[in-house]
Amino acid sequence: MRQSSIHKIIVCLLGVLVAAPVSAAKIKHQTTLYADGANLALKLPEGVACNDKSIVVADTANNRLVRYALTAQSLTPEAVFPLPEMVPLTLQTTTAGDIYLLNGKTREIVKVGRSGEVQGKVEPKGLPAPSAFVPRSFKLDSAGNIYLLDILSERVLVLDPSASYVRHLPFPEGYGFFSDLALSPQGGIYLLDSVAGALYLAAPDAQSFALLNGDLKEYVNFATSLASDGRGDLYLVDQYGSGLAVVGGDGSFKGRKFGMGWEDGQFFYPAQICINEQGTLVVADRNNNRVQVFNILED
Repeated sequence: MRQSSIHKIIVCLLGVLVAAPVSAAKIKHQTTLYADGANLALKLPEGVACNDKSIVVADTANNRLVRYALTAQSLTPEAVFPLPEMVPLTLQTTTAGDIYLLNGKTREIVKVGRSGEVQGKVEPKGLPAPSAFVPRSFKLDSAGNIYLLDILSERVLVLDPSASYVRHLPFPEGYGFFSDLALSPQGGIYLLDSVAGALYLAAPDAQSFALLNGDLKEYVNFATSLASDGRGDLYLVDQYGSGLAVVGGDGSFKGRKFGMGWEDGQFFYPAQICINEQGTLVVADRNNNRVQVFNILED
């Protein structure tokens, strides 16, 4: 009887060990950006975009973009692009250095060249009915294809680099409100439902979204921005909870990072997040009027 009881205890303990979630990668604070090269302070920055050479900030309340040159050793102000007629929100950059932004004033996506010249708005061609759309967010893949989160016609639009229609995926039934989307390393599309606290995934060749995790409210208050790293993990910005949550590509929760405050590694109503291929993680720390830069450390 005693041996049987001991055996049951061991089995239970092993079950707990097996079920324990895989921990998230460690994140180290690198630097904090407060101003441009002329020492003009950032004001309520909403958007960030990053690649291996630069970080671009949507300095929203100052109606401008600020670009910082990124190297392994330093991060220095490089250029300022005034946009007096726009309210830049979320951003994306191409490998050539072009910038795409969501203009909060008109809800249009605008392309800005590497030198700061406005090249026009993205106007999708060949859309199936309904032709009307309102972007909430968008992403670019490495080939320049555009993935547009259309909250008016309840779909994700996929456009080629010339903005011609490729395909679309309808929103899943029973959703709350989709705030952002992200792309997996394999080409899948993630959808973040802020209101329902849910994460969806459409595999690369899928025609619809499947629920990946419907219990995000256990870990976040109101997640609004989403980014994928090279490991396949997803980083969710908990805007109301002023922190980050890390979720595996399979939807498993891996942990929370940071919290509310004003010190380095703390946030106050953060907005967009971006991650480059080198593991540089950048967060627009909106209500702290700054942008924080971190490194995702290898295991």
